[in-house]
Amino acid sequence: MSIELNVGLVRGLLTLILFLAFMTLWAWAWNKNRKHDFDRMARLPLEDQDPTQEQPR
Repeated sequence: MSIELNVGLVRGLLTLILFLAFMTLWAWAWNKNRKHDFDRMARLPLEDQDPTQEQPR
């Protein structure tokens, strides 16, 4: 085996791994089970108060 074949093989495997990681992340983000969480986070800028602040007593 030549070194050029090994470099090409490594590049191909790395491309495959990165592609699979991207597709996994894409599937996670577009999963319909995540819709509730993303909708809740989308409304955060419109809320009047910061939910982490304590309420005055």
